[in-house]
Amino acid sequence: MTATLGSRDRRVLAVGVLICCTLVIAARGVPALLRWTRAARENALELGAEAARAQGSVDNAKRTRDSLAVRQARYTAISPRLLDGETAAGAGGALASLVSNAAAGANVRLGSVQIRTDTAHADAFLAVRVQADVVGDINGLTTMLAALERGQTLLAVRALSVAQPEIAAGDDRPESLRAELTVESLMPNPARLSR
Repeated sequence: MTATLGSRDRRVLAVGVLICCTLVIAARGVPALLRWTRAARENALELGAEAARAQGSVDNAKRTRDSLAVRQARYTAISPRLLDGETAAGAGGALASLVSNAAAGANVRLGSVQIRTDTAHADAFLAVRVQADVVGDINGLTTMLAALERGQTLLAVRALSVAQPEIAAGDDRPESLRAELTVESLMPNPARLSR
């Protein structure tokens, strides 16, 4: 026996199937739509924050350029007063030569000279040091120190130790002082310049 549906039953069946499909779509689709909306909102917030950071970078670009220009001007102003040399050893030799010339100009006797360079740091400048022993009178030592500190090259006397080797020397002998000094200067770091 085959049952046939009347037109009213078919409408009720169609409405029932439509309601069931609507419920399934609503049960599955609404949460997915909410997740998609939430993700889109979060993405929009992230993009807004990124745009604000980018705008901040653009706003800071002028200040950064100005700061770079000031630093470049300072470097250009002091660069002629830094030690010359393609290597730290070459700059150390130049500093030792400055100390030797100052000692010769002050009529003091220059003893040992030791060059020390600090190449382990990756700063913009390398420190170059010279440790030297000199012997002379008080006028010669002060003349040498004045020549070093007033010279064209920027340098600093980091340590100075003065002793009188012959305390019991007679009045008929000239005064003799022995000094140990450490002189330091800077050179541009060749590793940073080549970048």
